[in-house]
Amino acid sequence: MKIGVMLRTIDERQGIGVYTVNLMREMLEQDRHNSYVLMYRNAEFLGTFASPRVKEIVVSAFGKALWDQVAAPRAARREGVDLLFHTKFTVPLLSRIPSVMTAHGASWFVRPDLYPNKLDLAYIRAFMPLYCRKSTAIIANSDLTRDDYIRVLRVPPEKITTVRLGMNEDFKIIEDQTHLDAIRTKYDLPERYIISVIKYDPRKNFENIIKGFRLLRKRMPVKLVVVGIGCEKYHDEYRMADDGTDQDVSFLGWVDQQELPALYNMASCKLFPSVYEEFGIPTVEAMACGCPVVVSSTGALPELTGDAGVIVEPFNPESIANGLERLMGDEPTRQKYAQLCLERSRMFSWRRCAEETLAVLNGLAPKE
Repeated sequence: MKIGVMLRTIDERQGIGVYTVNLMREMLEQDRHNSYVLMYRNAEFLGTFASPRVKEIVVSAFGKALWDQVAAPRAARREGVDLLFHTKFTVPLLSRIPSVMTAHGASWFVRPDLYPNKLDLAYIRAFMPLYCRKSTAIIANSDLTRDDYIRVLRVPPEKITTVRLGMNEDFKIIEDQTHLDAIRTKYDLPERYIISVIKYDPRKNFENIIKGFRLLRKRMPVKLVVVGIGCEKYHDEYRMADDGTDQDVSFLGWVDQQELPALYNMASCKLFPSVYEEFGIPTVEAMACGCPVVVSSTGALPELTGDAGVIVEPFNPESIANGLERLMGDEPTRQKYAQLCLERSRMFSWRRCAEETLAVLNGLAPKE
């Protein structure tokens, strides 16, 4: 079977971009039967997945919609593709080629209040039901997402399969103290700190992160390290200089994936009380580094962490502060959760994600 993969999202540095790169690498490593046509928007990615069974092409179009709906399916037809796979949430509506898409959540329908751009929200709410009907099969990143699509979008259960995401093998316990010391120096990290890996986005719930942290710092000396693009804007938005909170909070901006494992290894715990997270790769990454996690009671995070996570109410700063204090104030408890996180993290790998994704795709192979 010749599989065409729509790699429009490969240039995203977080979330879906991380998923796309790691999934493709593992799929091509495992698959010895199918051939692939990989379609990029940007020529700089040519050669990313060089293999005898892979043909990489650049597909040009003005805008994402034209690329998804016109240019990519036209290129797939020209290349004789048997099946189209898009690692994000669209499929070509007018193409006759069977198609599979990955659904990374249904929060546009479950929590529309989180999307200030009403035009984008209207587009998604109008077209997602069409994409679901057109897809030959759908891959969901969690049971939560699968259940939401069945419940809200009326997707037949047999059409949608849960395939949980993974994390890079670099996320592990690091024994090299020299490397850890170098990263600590580079980012001027305190000895003990809470880490929060987010982005500048209301869905990441920084308002309650900082409220909970402010309560906690009244009880004990504590530091917060925030990693993520644009998060430095929160400094002024939440008037952190007014009460001296800014003295205990560091905004690092974007941190390269090669350095992030060290930050998790040195952190006392990770705080991620997201409003409605449909998966949350950073949580799994932290767990694999032995970093205990404090996460929301909402969304898919309890599904991911199981008993290994300290679960808090995301809109209750007191609950967040209490969850953090449970770990920061008692080392034996922190060590217990660190071990539980390590054990739980073994459930998640890109190898397993690729195996289960290939099972879905191969199940649609043309009958001979």
